[in-house]
Amino acid sequence: MKNFSLKMVKISTCTLLITMLCLAQTYAQRSFTVEDCINYAFENNPLLNAIARDTAIAELGKQRVTGLYLPRANFASAFQYYIATRKTLVEGGSALAPPSLPVGEPQALDVGYKNSWYPSFNVNQLIFDPSYRNNYNIAVQNQQLQNQQFVSLKIDIITGIIKAFNTCKLLELQAKFLEGNITRIDSLIELTRVKFDYGAGVQIEVNRVEVTGNRMRSELANVQGSYNEALVALQFQMNYLEEESMVLTSQLTANQIVSGADELMVQLSQGTPAQRIENQMLETQIAIADESIKLEKSRSGPVIGADAALGFSPAANEIDLIFQGERWKPYSYIGINLGIPIFNGLDVRRGVDQRKLVALQTRDYLDQFSNQFESERAITQVQIQKAMERFHFADANLKLANHNIELLHEAFVNGVADNQDMILGENDLYDNQARYFNELLQLMLSQIEGRRVIGSFNALGGL
Repeated sequence: MKNFSLKMVKISTCTLLITMLCLAQTYAQRSFTVEDCINYAFENNPLLNAIARDTAIAELGKQRVTGLYLPRANFASAFQYYIATRKTLVEGGSALAPPSLPVGEPQALDVGYKNSWYPSFNVNQLIFDPSYRNNYNIAVQNQQLQNQQFVSLKIDIITGIIKAFNTCKLLELQAKFLEGNITRIDSLIELTRVKFDYGAGVQIEVNRVEVTGNRMRSELANVQGSYNEALVALQFQMNYLEEESMVLTSQLTANQIVSGADELMVQLSQGTPAQRIENQMLETQIAIADESIKLEKSRSGPVIGADAALGFSPAANEIDLIFQGERWKPYSYIGINLGIPIFNGLDVRRGVDQRKLVALQTRDYLDQFSNQFESERAITQVQIQKAMERFHFADANLKLANHNIELLHEAFVNGVADNQDMILGENDLYDNQARYFNELLQLMLSQIEGRRVIGSFNALGGL
């Protein structure tokens, strides 16, 4: 019996430990500030990793161009078996003709061998190529463009993370307000039911206050659902696939959101397209297009190079004789080669015209972006201004609604107000809270968009 009890104690202890470990795993949490979210995304977002490899590829492309003036050395070897050997034609009476050959009669003489081998070692050195400088400049600009595209993607991710993160924090704040409302309405529901049970109230009062409570619970569920959606969007931007749940620790208040609006409006009025990464990318593309015109023109210039070779040409009718030392007499040479294009079917001219059109097209894109920037700036200014106006009205109404609730509670205690007044006050507070947080959310999102428009996230993106 004693052994059985000890076994039961051991089993219970093991079960408790396993349960605690499972609970610890289930409720494991990981805290994140907005900066932590951004850094996590930079380390784990696969699209960022792909663009980063493009940057490395562009760097290797530049290194390849710089290696064009390095010498090239190679070994070549060719072995040939002649089914019919090479011959030379002689005519009777010539110096090479046999004495027995009649004058004027032709005769083919064998001058080749059945087996021939041509091993050689060659060295080539580029001396001058008019396209080298243009190729190098294009490679450098391509590398710069890849870096700018990398920064552009990081800025997009930063913008998305800040929007999702701050939306979560604002919805948390709204949920706390709703929970306070529900606590008050639950007390009112309980009081109304007690009054009804003692015959001091009517059923319609109970129904009305319960409807109000259900509306608030439904709104709380909606807010919690919106929070989960924003959190999923945040995790998507971060590529967060960990088992631990995320806890967002940064503090966000309405005063923080409202206080930055005036300064942002000033920055928007002073903003220029040059502050945007898109403008810099287009300028780099224009530089590449201009350099491509020069590259096309360089195709009509001369190319100078040097080459040298050391080789052998052993040959024999019998394969086993080809390795005799006398047959391996080397030959070698060194020389300069010059290539001058004379006529290329107007291809260079047409290529230059094509590149000029590309350059003009890129400049049109830059002009279009300047117009786009002005439009974005004007729209964002209007959005922030209107959002501020609506928020001020919503804030004033919410303060009045809160004050009314305080007055109604005092009046209710003193018997001046009844349940109907309390229900109307709670409904009014609920409606004004919903408007308040909706306007605050729109103001916050407009400000984040405004910061993106003026390039405030460039530093975070590494620009």
